[in-house]
Amino acid sequence: MNEHVAKILEELAFFLALVGVSECLRFLVRRGRPGSRAAEALGISSLVLGWYSVSITLVLLNKWVMMSWRGGLPFPLFYTMSHMVLKGCFALLYLLVSCDPPKPQRRSVCCGVSMVGVMTALDVAASNMSFLFISVAFYTMLKSASLIFILVLGVLLRMEPCSCGIAGTVLLIAAGIFITSYGESDFDARGFWLVLGSEVFAALRWLLTQRALHSSGLSAMQTVFYMSPASSLTLAPIVIWRERHELMALAEPGALQQYLILVLLPGFLAFLLLLIEVQLVKVTSSLTLSVFGNLKSVVTIIFSIVVFNEKTRPIQWTGLLLALIGMVVYARLKNRTLAVDSLAAVKYEVLPQDAEDDSAAAEAKGESGSDDAGREERARRDLS
Repeated sequence: MNEHVAKILEELAFFLALVGVSECLRFLVRRGRPGSRAAEALGISSLVLGWYSVSITLVLLNKWVMMSWRGGLPFPLFYTMSHMVLKGCFALLYLLVSCDPPKPQRRSVCCGVSMVGVMTALDVAASNMSFLFISVAFYTMLKSASLIFILVLGVLLRMEPCSCGIAGTVLLIAAGIFITSYGESDFDARGFWLVLGSEVFAALRWLLTQRALHSSGLSAMQTVFYMSPASSLTLAPIVIWRERHELMALAEPGALQQYLILVLLPGFLAFLLLLIEVQLVKVTSSLTLSVFGNLKSVVTIIFSIVVFNEKTRPIQWTGLLLALIGMVVYARLKNRTLAVDSLAAVKYEVLPQDAEDDSAAAEAKGESGSDDAGREERARRDLS
């Protein structure tokens, strides 16, 4: 147990050292050439390395807690519910410190964000429970299939366009995940279906979050705060039904203190991960973030082999490679679509048109001007 913790801390120290080196280089570059592209690239590098350190440490730490704490955590759902409560507390603290306290919201906004909280709770709970049955390497490989469910549900809900290219990437990713599962020597159906279930909930959470943020205007931190009660309340009845007897283990001497320390660190890491991801979305493109995310999956598998001595087979790496290629192709297709839409907007809103378009625009402007003048005249008559 202590050996695993030491290796996890070594992994965290390794990435934090890389972050420190990147920040030192960025400081030196900014002193010599402020505002240069090199300084901007080093800033993105620091964010990506911080993302890797927090995300990979959180996955490895959750795996260790599930399998090693007092012979195996007997209440994984309560552990997940504790994370949801802590993230809400951290989000509230963040909003208060940033002088942006939560305000009462409309009922429709509360319902939408609450549904996001429900899906988040089910997603994280299924993911954590899968660690009881499968390895981190196999878990990470299966998580690559989440894009399939996002695309399928997005098309069904008419939130994502469907084309031959997108359908081809879905088939490629599905084939890669099938090969990965086929190559797993210690295949466990319970862990497999738990991960797939978590991916369905994750896809619904992503789609609901997209709609909730678009319609409500809430920031990421406000969304986390408002969805925390729904996340906690969703898991509470399941915890009472399934783990009420296992929770008696916390009454043992020293058990409660150990648990509070264990749950506090992953809860803070989960909150910190959200902040880093939000900042990464702001400063990078979707294609760049997708490439870094795919690389993170490979790095996570490598560190799971180092920390837990997990075994992988060449056929699994082949399947993972196919799935990653499908994700990169999808990201490029999405990026190209966004670029075409942006060029169309520039063409019709910024660039000068031909003479006929100019005359038509002038006539429309004249008609609009006459309409405005007529409205102003009527308003003056009404006032008099």
